[in-house]
Amino acid sequence: MSFNQELQEDLINSSILRSAFFNYFYRVFNNTADESFIGVSEKYAVYFNDLKAYVESDEYNNACKIFEEYINDETNAVNIHNFLQKLNIEFTLLFLSGMDNIPASASSYLSSDGLLKGEEWEKVVSVYKMRDFQMPDSVKAPEDYISVEMLYMQKLSDLIGKLAEDGDINLLKSIIDDQINFSSNHILVWIDMFADAVYSKSVTLNSKLYASAAVIMKYYIKYDIKLLEEFKEELNK
Repeated sequence: MSFNQELQEDLINSSILRSAFFNYFYRVFNNTADESFIGVSEKYAVYFNDLKAYVESDEYNNACKIFEEYINDETNAVNIHNFLQKLNIEFTLLFLSGMDNIPASASSYLSSDGLLKGEEWEKVVSVYKMRDFQMPDSVKAPEDYISVEMLYMQKLSDLIGKLAEDGDINLLKSIIDDQINFSSNHILVWIDMFADAVYSKSVTLNSKLYASAAVIMKYYIKYDIKLLEEFKEELNK
């Protein structure tokens, strides 16, 4: 079985962008930022703005506006050390400040006890094992933490690009199904609750990066499912 060159190139090129987006969300929500993060967000602004044509949401448009305000603040920061310190205080208050923090794992929203490593954690671990996904040693969060799930999505995106390049259509379709199912049946079940909580508290803290990134991530994942479904439909013709 083979597929046309145009579709093959579209799959390869889209996988590069998709992988980059998921890696960005991983970096934003995984930990406090360091100097290597400065300048990264600006590279994504044009792509996030382009998505407005596909998303068609006032909430998304507003998030992109706040995202650009963050980039402007970062670009015009007189002292990068002070800028990062403020950003990391925001991250700490949002996600690390004890009982008042925002839960960032699926179990917190979906497991019956609402605790870390609940039923959802077990489901996610089993999914990772199926695709031989292991977290980097540097990541200390549970497997169903939002940043880890974004890293898993990045791996699947990379794999889709590689399989498209190799021409392995049957396995390619299987991985596309895996990613659609993981997004639809798992991430989408709790991403709205997480993003809304982050946005609400971020606005109170005047945290432009996290307020905008959470909403953009939510809409991007929904868009990504539609994109994968279109690719799947083309492959099945």
